[in-house]
Amino acid sequence: MDAVIEWLTKHGVAIAGILLMSTLAYWLLGVVTRTLSKEIQELDDEEDSELDKRTETIFRVVRSTGIVLILGTAVLMILTEFGIPVTPVLASVGFVGLAFGLGAQTLVQDMISGLFILIENQYTVGDSIEISGVGGTVEQMTLRATMVRDLQGTLHVIPNGEIRIVANKSRTWSRAVLDVSITYDDDVDAAMAALTEIGEAVKSDPAVGPLLLETPTVTGVEGLDDWAVRLRILAKTEPGTHWAVQRALRRQIRLVFAEKGIGLAFPRQDVMILKDEG
Repeated sequence: MDAVIEWLTKHGVAIAGILLMSTLAYWLLGVVTRTLSKEIQELDDEEDSELDKRTETIFRVVRSTGIVLILGTAVLMILTEFGIPVTPVLASVGFVGLAFGLGAQTLVQDMISGLFILIENQYTVGDSIEISGVGGTVEQMTLRATMVRDLQGTLHVIPNGEIRIVANKSRTWSRAVLDVSITYDDDVDAAMAALTEIGEAVKSDPAVGPLLLETPTVTGVEGLDDWAVRLRILAKTEPGTHWAVQRALRRQIRLVFAEKGIGLAFPRQDVMILKDEG
């Protein structure tokens, strides 16, 4: 009993102090990162701006990295208090040798890649991107991995070291591209005039207009397909809003074309029945 009391007096108090300091460090880390992030985001008056997204992404990474360091340090110190010789191992092989010895070479690669992604500002939290064959919205990012949620709601965790090509669909501006197919019997000029009218109407729409950076333009005949004449309308939009603009354009095209008697083409097959005269 005396040995237990002696151990608790000597090591128990030290372990309690380590846990207390770790908790305090965790709390301070949260307060500092939230305060600095808020101060930097308030430097501009624009809500959800590029500065806001970049600041949020960087401080999320700083916070997650800080938590790992605090937890790792606390665990090593507590192991030392329990008499496990952690310090000689670290002194003999070093941190790098320990990482390679545990088979964590890819971890170093992932963290270096994550650092360069942050420095080069390739994407931030909230961006719509496509990486490694996965497309979706960036929900979270750490130095080790990027979390992307696709349109079906599936969350993909992609190690940063596996990222080679990034397609950012919401950086600076986006473009809504919409192909409209009409029948060969319809007037092409009338259809193009209707599309131009639709583009101007959408631009003046109080709900959709603010998403557009310029009035949509009709490029003309983009293809002569087997069963349709293909026209195209383009619209330059605010980042990540091209889907909403495309939906608004489709709705107006369906209504206006029906009103003007312009037919929208659809795939069909012509069947000929030959009568045997013999």
